[in-house]
Formats: sequence, C-alpha cells, structure tokens
Amino acid sequence: MGFQESLLHPAVPLTLFEVVPPAAGKPEALDSSLHELQQLRGRVDAINIPEIHDEDRPGERTSKFIERVEPRILGSRIKHELGIDVVINRVTVHDAEPERWFRETCGEWDIANWVLVGGESKEITYPGPNPAEAARLVKSLSLPVSMGGIAIPSRVNEPDRIHKKHAQGVDFFTSQVMFDSNDLVWLIQRLNGVEARIFISFAPISNRRDLQFLRWLGVDIPRDLDRFLIGSEQGAAVAAETCLERSINLAQRILMDVFDNLPPDPPPIGLNIEHITRKNFTPSLAMLDRLGNLYASLVAKSSEK
Repeated sequence: MGFQESLLHPAVPLTLFEVVPPAAGKPEALDSSLHELQQLRGRVDAINIPEIHDEDRPGERTSKFIERVEPRILGSRIKHELGIDVVINRVTVHDAEPERWFRETCGEWDIANWVLVGGESKEITYPGPNPAEAARLVKSLSLPVSMGGIAIPSRVNEPDRIHKKHAQGVDFFTSQVMFDSNDLVWLIQRLNGVEARIFISFAPISNRRDLQFLRWLGVDIPRDLDRFLIGSEQGAAVAAETCLERSINLAQRILMDVFDNLPPDPPPIGLNIEHITRKNFTPSLAMLDRLGNLYASLVAKSSEK
C-alpha cells in the first residue's frame, strides 16, 4: 500500500522524515544529501521536503539565509534514485499563476504529494493564492494528488480551519514542531470524526542554538523548556547527548499522551521527524528510530480497541 492509499487508514502507521534541501548551485551538496538520505530506506514512508524562502521575521536571526535547491529537484532524485516516496511543500502565495506548477509537478515531475503553505504574515499582500484557494484550484483541475496543510495546535480556531480545509480536499496536515501536548490533545479531540491524517512533528534538540532557531521560525516553545533540556542560563549547559536524550524522552511522552487521550473516532495519526539543521542528521535518525518504534506500537494498540 502506497503513501496516498495509506493516508486515510488509521490502522496503518505512516512516518515522514523532513529534510531541508541542500544549498543551490552546488551539485556536490545535492549528491552528498542523496548519499546521506540512503539511510532512510525502509525506515520511513516518505521524505518531506520544505520550500525555503528568505523570511523577514522579528528577532535576531541565528543563521544567514542560504538559497536552497527546489524541492522538486531533490524530490525527483530521491524518488527515482533512492526509491523513497516524497512529499514536497509549496508556498502557494508567491506564485500568481500556480496552475502551471500544479500541472507540471504532477505530470512531468511525477510528484503527487504536496503540502500547501501560506505566507509568513497576514499583513503582507502576496501575489498568489492562500492554501485554501490553492486547494480549491487543485481540486478543480482533477489532478490525482494528495494535498496537505500545516496545523498549528495553539492557533485560535484551528479545528475549524482543519475542518474547512479538509472539505476543500486537503487529506493530511503536518503539525508545527511540538514540545507540549496540551494544545495538541485539545486539537485532536476536536477533530473527532475527521478523516484527514494529522502528522505530529518532532525535532531533536542538542543545544541552546537549536531552540533559538526554532523560536525564530515561530515554533511555540514553553518558557521553561530551555532549563529542562539545556540547563540554567547561569550554569553550564548539559552535554549535547544529554540534551538530545531529554528531547527524545519529551517527544515520547507527548506521543503517548496523544494516544492516551484520543477521542472515540480519532483522525489517523502520523509521525513527522524534522531534520532542521545539517549537523542534526544523526540525532534525527536516533529520534526517528526511538519514536518510530513507539509510534507503530501505539497505532497497533489503538487499532485493537
């Protein structure tokens, strides 16, 4: 059973691994990335590739912007050279005439799993459609694709947003990186009866810089998480291995909390491990293996009820 066929089957576990594309204009970086990603064969159902744009967010940026390879280029090579399915993200608001991209990506590029992403701010007027408008366009074109969206559990009226997008043809949602289960459990309980799969996202933390980068990206991170994972500002930071272990343990607890509090007719649950920086690839694999085994057992147990 392929990725699209498995999406709406709650008893089938589905795992994504999200990887930032390598720097553009460097063929050796693309080849190196593909060599690294070979390790994911048999460990994930698809590789999730974000589309990276230079963002003008508030706060101090922790790293300079680097232009990245287009997701279709990396995704096509992963699919045809590594034999791993792919999900690519498309920031729809930057394209004033998106129909061409939709048709080309489904046809010439042979990539049919997309996450439709909006802009960084409601205060900006963009040339292209928002994700809901883009989803309606894709549906009107009758393309054989699965469409995804972004879920932010702490956002006001998020259950209503997901209900509406699902009605417009969105089949799955990837959550923001999660460090707390409260909003996530609340959201999933209010999606009782919804068939769209919710991929819960986690990312390994090895040091304070990882948390700073995620905060800059807009991830909702509890105020006391730094002290729990890394140690106090005044004292010496804990070792990277200890920080990683704590972040994996936290993710395991969040995952168990979600499955312990599922509603009677829950949406299918998926797992998405994010590899947010190049140096975190090995920690991401460690998180993938630990959480993947737990997630599969939780899905099996839930299906028996």
